[in-house]
Amino acid sequence: MPTLLFEIGTEELPSWYVAQVETALPALMGQRLASAGIRHGALRSFATPRRLAVLVFDVGSRSAQREEVRRGPAASAAFDEGGTPTKAAIGFARASGVEPSALRVEETERGSYVFARREVGGEDVAELLPALLAGVVRDLPAPRKMRWGSHDLAFVRPLAWLVALLDDQVLPLSLTGLEAGRATRGHRFLHPHAVELQHALDYPDALAAADVVADRAVRREAVIDAACAAAAAAGLELQRDALLEAEVTDLVESPSAILGSFDAAFLDLPEAVLSTVMIHHQRFFPTRRDNGGLANAFVAISNNRVPDDSVVRAGYEQVLRGRLDDARFFWDADRRETLAQHAWALAGIAFHKELGSMADKVARVAKATRRLADLLGASKEEAATLKQALPLFRADLATQMVYELPELEGTMGCAFARAEGLPESVAVALEDGVLPRGPGAGLPTTRVGALLSVADRLDTVVGFFAIGRRPSGSADPFGVRRASLGALRTLTSQGWRVPLKKVVEAVAGSFTAPLAEAEVVAAVEAYLWDRVAGLLADEDLPAMVVRAAVQGSRSVIGAARRAHLLQALLSLPGFADLLTLHKRAANLAKQADAALNVRPGLFRDPVEAPLHDALPQARRGVERLMASARKQLAPWDLGRGPNATLTDLDAAVAEVVRLKAPLDAFFEGVLVMVDDAEVRANRLALLAEVAEALSDLGALSQLEAVAER
Repeated sequence: MPTLLFEIGTEELPSWYVAQVETALPALMGQRLASAGIRHGALRSFATPRRLAVLVFDVGSRSAQREEVRRGPAASAAFDEGGTPTKAAIGFARASGVEPSALRVEETERGSYVFARREVGGEDVAELLPALLAGVVRDLPAPRKMRWGSHDLAFVRPLAWLVALLDDQVLPLSLTGLEAGRATRGHRFLHPHAVELQHALDYPDALAAADVVADRAVRREAVIDAACAAAAAAGLELQRDALLEAEVTDLVESPSAILGSFDAAFLDLPEAVLSTVMIHHQRFFPTRRDNGGLANAFVAISNNRVPDDSVVRAGYEQVLRGRLDDARFFWDADRRETLAQHAWALAGIAFHKELGSMADKVARVAKATRRLADLLGASKEEAATLKQALPLFRADLATQMVYELPELEGTMGCAFARAEGLPESVAVALEDGVLPRGPGAGLPTTRVGALLSVADRLDTVVGFFAIGRRPSGSADPFGVRRASLGALRTLTSQGWRVPLKKVVEAVAGSFTAPLAEAEVVAAVEAYLWDRVAGLLADEDLPAMVVRAAVQGSRSVIGAARRAHLLQALLSLPGFADLLTLHKRAANLAKQADAALNVRPGLFRDPVEAPLHDALPQARRGVERLMASARKQLAPWDLGRGPNATLTDLDAAVAEVVRLKAPLDAFFEGVLVMVDDAEVRANRLALLAEVAEALSDLGALSQLEAVAER
């Protein structure tokens, strides 16, 4: 069966798009082939800064034949009294590609309708593919597209060439004045000539011969191998960075490593400064010595190979030297003032016109952090650390270093604190307080830093909710969603069993009226619980389990643990039966008077006392289950799942499930809604205790679908 090759040659693509399109192109191609009824085998994707391509193996020669059925007007409107087709029927037949005589009347749930049936498909694939491929180019997803010249087509970058081969046959495809052919292009510098392809399967080898590593995974390995080899040749170890490796991979087509160096005097700068300058601003890999210390050498990845790389190396070193000179200047200038002095300058940095300056925000965060510390029972040592850290929190925003290198916010606060001789716990807290920096990024490692982080992020959430700037849909210009997720991840990673409502109230209390209204607290809490549900769903938990855990919890860590506990319990025998009985008890218990307690003296049937006597054991079983969840499910990064799986639940579950027999007997032998008001109220109170005994597991009513099965 033939192989299809489709290559889109472009001007230089942005590196962030190359990784996206590597999966988007084969996905879209597969969808379009399936929609057209074209059978095919595996798809292989290629993506470099200059080309996007896909190989489709085992392509069918003809599209699949199928019957197309279309429903038309009602039979009464399609034919007159004599059975002659009306204009409505004739028009429908014409639109459906059949003769009016081919229309058939069929009965449906809504009455008699006219249907048109015809065989479609069976077209030559070579005739279908040009239009299909043109549609793939037009519809390839991208956040931003551009137009060029007088062409209507929008794409990420201007098209430079097209290759469309079905085995050795060139497909007649034309876009933006370009005719698809069999000629691709090699490396821009190393092989700038056209490369003629005789067959679609020649593509990978032909590009390799033209100095292009088209397979992105292979190219990434080549980048890593070349960089590691260059460092090892100098007796150094490469400092790996996954994001940098991915970005460099998508900047080159043929990676070549060059080892450079810089003045060892710059090693006096904080390592974070050196690494940030090299990684984020120059796309260089730092290197380390055997003792783990940063070396005054780096590895750059070039998209060219030259006989003498000394000129290239000198250029890299010169650019880096300028960056490091700037960093040295900023470091020395910023240290002429203390962090406390820098903190005064926060009053001149705007946060939001309705929420004040950064100094105003930091003042609110300080109040909120103290309230959270009291709520969580901070130790004397933690309170002392907070007392020193709070006036300095985010003071590094006012430094020249962070102004030029914003990625170092928090990191520089830590470095300046160490340089001033402040306690290490204070320095670490200043950096932890700005974590996490984004989705999936590292979380605070200290309790004090976590307090700062949660207070800072929830201050953002509460503040923007208070002034009516809530996120809607995908629009989140103030980063409220990101701040919410960061706070929730931090709460769970610390394992704090404090009610979420109290956390929000502690933060809201730092705002002046009317911003701290109760309705704002309620809206923020509801919003955060929605985010908790989303993070738990990311852990592949069923929606009903997530709802049961969230509705039955007050703390974030409690909801997370309940969710995984319920998921484990659902797979154990007998638990579904217990859910059924709980449902019956809970439904009747809604009519119970909450002020009344069960009075054994009002028991009138022999099955009432055994049910009442079984409740303490059931409560112990529930307590053991929750204790097991707390012990085994240590704090974790919410959204990624705990590091352990719940085990050894059977004994505790058995204690809970023993409630089933007396509850069954109660429902079989007792009429709850008897005429005697006292007996009726007592039986409802008993059922309310049954429902309450299991309530610590979560809102079990959300699991009724399991019970019904």
